Amino acid sequence: MRKKMKNFKRTSLTCLATASALLAMVGCQASVAVKPEEPVALPYLKNTPNECYFLDEFMPTPDRLVSGRSGSAKLRYYVYKLAKYKEYQHNQVVLAFYSGDDRCWSLYEERYVKDSL
Repeated sequence: MRKKMKNFKRTSLTCLATASALLAMVGCQASVAVKPEEPVALPYLKNTPNECYFLDEFMPTPDRLVSGRSGSAKLRYYVYKLAKYKEYQHNQVVLAFYSGDDRCWSLYEERYVKDSL
């Protein structure tokens, strides 16, 4: 009986610790969200394979960052809900990059979504 009670207490504490950690992570994620009311000014990037950008050093924090792989290339998609980029103002912008070494990134696609207000 004591062994069952000890296991129950251990399981309860583990569940409580896991729930607390999850709540703390959710709180941290919400505290760094960028307000979509203010457009983010994005730097001008050339869409050529010869350009190499160290994105972690200068890119503004995106609203969403998706990363993955396609074969040996690593991919990153930066999504900004409201941005100023090149000649486009106040649009949703998606910038897609690829890399072979996870440090030097090249832009290969730009997408713009204009709101119809």
